[in-house]
Amino acid sequence: MKIKLKVSEEKYREIADELSAKGIEINEQADLILIERNASANYLIGKRDEEIYRLNTADISHIESFAHDVIAYTDSGAFKINERLKALAVMLDPNVFIRVSNSVILSVNHIQSIKPAFTQKFIVTMKSGAKIDVTRSYYYIFKEFFGI
Repeated sequence: MKIKLKVSEEKYREIADELSAKGIEINEQADLILIERNASANYLIGKRDEEIYRLNTADISHIESFAHDVIAYTDSGAFKINERLKALAVMLDPNVFIRVSNSVILSVNHIQSIKPAFTQKFIVTMKSGAKIDVTRSYYYIFKEFFGI
């Protein structure tokens, strides 16, 4: 069995050693993820042009899901991520990352402006220039998050 660990650096070695002793392999590409309660990921692993990158979450402006592909956007480009959006929503810091639709999570630190739109929606412009719709399903969550 393979498991990906998303725990604090202080506990990583202890947990990894215990799992390894029980025959469980720690692997960044594993489908199963063990996440420490109230811990947020500091980085994600992304791929671009068959190269693997360690992406600091502070550098990620937003993450989008397209069918089976999940793409993280930074100032240095787009990177394919192996995790599903649902798992990322749990792994990322809830004070920095907010889900704004079924297919997008964005970093509040990379927002340039927020514009109200018709029928309970917002259009968010990121510092990169990307425009992201906050859908009706997430409208009130978004409003409450920002105190709008």
